[in-house]
Formats: sequence, structure tokens, C-alpha cells
Amino acid sequence: MNWLELKSKLQSQKGPGEPLYGVIVRQIQQWIDSGALPAGQKLPTNRELSQLLGLDRSTVARAYAELAQDGVIESHVGRGTHVKARRSAAQSVDLWSDRFSKASQTAFEVMSKQPPASRPAAEVISFSGGLPTEEFYPHEQFEAIVNELIQSGQSRAMFEYSPADGHAGLRQEVLSHLKEQGIIADDDELLIVSGSQQAIDLVTNVLVDPGDVVLLEDPSYFWAICNLKSRQARCIPIPVDQDGMRIDALQSALAAHRVKLIYLMPTFQNPTGASLSIERRTRILELAKQHNVAILEDNFVGDLRYDGEHVPALRALPGGREIVIHQGTFSKALCPGLRLGWLVAPKEVLSRLLLAKRVCDLSTNSMAQITLARYLSAGLYKGHLENVRAAYKKRRDVMLESLSKSFSREVSWSKPHGGLFIWLKLPSGLSARDLLSFAEAEGVSFSPGELFFLGSEGKEYMRLCFIQTPENVIQEGIKRLSAAYGRYVQTVAQASASAYGAARSRDQVLI
Repeated sequence: MNWLELKSKLQSQKGPGEPLYGVIVRQIQQWIDSGALPAGQKLPTNRELSQLLGLDRSTVARAYAELAQDGVIESHVGRGTHVKARRSAAQSVDLWSDRFSKASQTAFEVMSKQPPASRPAAEVISFSGGLPTEEFYPHEQFEAIVNELIQSGQSRAMFEYSPADGHAGLRQEVLSHLKEQGIIADDDELLIVSGSQQAIDLVTNVLVDPGDVVLLEDPSYFWAICNLKSRQARCIPIPVDQDGMRIDALQSALAAHRVKLIYLMPTFQNPTGASLSIERRTRILELAKQHNVAILEDNFVGDLRYDGEHVPALRALPGGREIVIHQGTFSKALCPGLRLGWLVAPKEVLSRLLLAKRVCDLSTNSMAQITLARYLSAGLYKGHLENVRAAYKKRRDVMLESLSKSFSREVSWSKPHGGLFIWLKLPSGLSARDLLSFAEAEGVSFSPGELFFLGSEGKEYMRLCFIQTPENVIQEGIKRLSAAYGRYVQTVAQASASAYGAARSRDQVLI
């Protein structure tokens, strides 16, 4: 939503004798009626909108008060102002509003932070996701494996339930894969799951009660935040710098709270792309052991390193086996539709995770497990990794080079050694969410950084995914983003100048 459109309409659409707040009320009401502002959409704060429009905060506050009185928006302390869900005129009793669980209500509120798309996806160069594209799916090799299983009469197992802890062949391949990374696990320490998201859900199911304190990186993975908040966990943010989770902040939080769990992504973190050094990993383990706190280590893109030295997982370090639950997946390196991942945990924890898995979905998809097991046993994954690492490295380098050519020094960004994302920071006072409206008008999109923060921070950050588009498309996308940024900065400057002029006029009247 381009809130700066309001500025040009404040005078052009103002009726005789109509107060300025009335124009704001009318325009927001039109956006809500048209669906441009859907139910649950978060609105700018009074301060943010008044700055953008060059108005006094009281004018915006009066507009919001009118809209709230009309029942189209609602405000909650700590959560901000959102578009209110509408009830039909014929509906005298809202059947469902008081029946949703706290988990569902919380997830809905977190999801409302997602900005709506303003143009068809086909018209936009997207840097906003985090998935491999079809060109890198190993579909021909998978088709050959499935055909061979069918023709040889071995396909029957694909149509049956697999064991709850995973297909034996895939379990063996995953254990071998982990061993190559320095992670030694016994057979009863491994659980095959339906992707990383289920892994997070199973761990929080087993370990987290309402009110439990969980420490996690800030910013962090959006869907992990959603899961933890829906569990009613008390989420404490630990700041992240260019080298990952800050040890000083972690140490202070552990001393101040009775912590149940630490969730972190030590390698190519989402969204920042940062990786913990071996020194920080060792220190995190020491602190967790000292305070008797479990760690959930999310290694979602550990296989996608393009340069730099391999750093062992927390689980692979001395003492890690006793307190670290390690999760991984093949989705980011292979294809997301597999929906296959794993959890490695101490035996007493694994038994509870297995029970939670059975309660959730009984077992993981047999067809996908058997096909992937054959693919891994044939040694095809290593060749595939070499190809995608080379391709993604080129795309990362092209994006970094394009950013250097298109943006001034006042804009900064990360330079990750692997993974999927570049983390970009705008100058202080600017908003990536506001920039997104200009970007989509230019035909490019990204993920606003505030989505990944636990609080209201991060407005100046954005996340750019570099693996989804070819090099020439990346170059064009960054050009469009640069053009959008130029228009946005110019609009902000004009709004600031107008606000300054209005303030000077008021001062002169007072004098």
C-alpha cells in the first residue's frame, strides 16, 4: 500500500470546509472497501503516517479514531492498529469469533504483518521468497527412479505407511550424510519428518508450554516466530550482528530468565545470512550447559556454502550431543515439494518427538522417502550440490555487484558465504515496507525486514533472495529496485520539506 498517495489527495480531494482528517478517513475506507487493505492488515502508527503526510499527529489520530468508531479498524496496545474483519449485515451473531484458539488468534495476528501483493506475480521480479526454482529440480533423475521401481515390481512399499520414525533406507542415508558433516548419531537418535517446519512444531510441542521463555535470534525465521508465539511462549529476542547471535546479549538473557529453549540458525541465518564463528558456537554451548538449557539448531541451508571454511554444527562440537536438537532438510538444495527433513536429538527426547510425530500425522510420505533414499544411495546428491552451489554462487556475486553499481554508500548489505539471502539496510528513518509499494510499481519485490523481528524494530531492513532468478534477471531487478528507491527517497524528502514548511508557518502564526 502506497500511503504517500494520500499526500497528493489531501488538498485535491478535500471538500469545502472538510477537515484534513476526513480525507484520510475517506481514502482508507475506500481502500478497505476495494480490498486493497484486507482484514488483519496492519496500518502505520500515528507517528509514521503523520511524518509521511507532513501533518500533525493529532490529525492522523482523529482519523483513526473516526475509523475505529465506525468499526473498520481496531487498535491493541503492543500490537498496533489493524483493519477489522467485517461481519455481514445479515449476521446477527458472530458464530466463530469467540471460538478460535489462542494459538490460532496469535498466528493470525503475526500473519497480518505480511504485506499484500499489489501486482500479479508474473509481472514482478521477485527477490522475496526463499526456494529453489524448477530449473534446478532433479525431476529427470526422480522420474527415472520412480519408473524403475514400478517396472521392477518394487513400488508396493510406496503405497503403504512407512514406520513412524522414517523409511529404513532413507534413515541410513541421512545418518551417512550427517556423519560426513561430523554429526554422529545412533539409530534411535534420528527421526524423519515432513520438512523443517514440522521439525520446529514437534520440538515446541514436546518442550514448550505457555509462558515458557524461549530465546531466539532477532531477526529470525518468520514461521518459527509464528510457531513459538502460537504456543504462547515468552519469546526473548537476542540481537544478531554480522557474526550471528551476540554472546553478551545471550549471557545477559540467560542470567535474567529461566530459559526453556534456545532456537538459532548458526549457519547462513535467515534472514541475515550471518554465520556463527567456531568461537561463538563453543561459547553458546558452554552457556547453555551452564544454565541447563536445550538448543534447537536449525541447519536449513548448511549444504549451500559457496566459499569460506566449513564450520562444524553445534551438535558436532564437544558437549553438543547432550543438549542440542539438530534439524536439517533437503528442501532448499533439492526441491521444496519433497517435504522431507530430519531431527537428531538425545534418545530420551527423540522418544517424545516420535510420539508427537505419530499424534500429528502418523508417518511421513512413503513415496517421497523411498524415491529420495534411492537418489541418495546412487550418489546423485553430491553431483547436484556441485551444480547448484556453482549456480547460486554466480547469482550471489551478480546481486552483490549489481547492488554496488546501483546504490550509494548510505545503503549497506551483507556479503554471505552461502545460503539464500542478502540482508540490506536503508538509511535510518526510511521504511522498507513503504519502499515496497514503489518497488512493486517498478516491477520488483522483496521481503520487508520488519517481518523477521519480534518487536517493532527493523523498518529499515529488507531481505533479498538471490537463488530464484537468473543473473540477467537479477541485474534488471536491482535496476528496478534502485529506481524505486530513488523515487521513494525523493517523495520522503518532499514530504519532509512540506512538514517543515507547515511547522514554520505555525511558528510564525504563534509569534
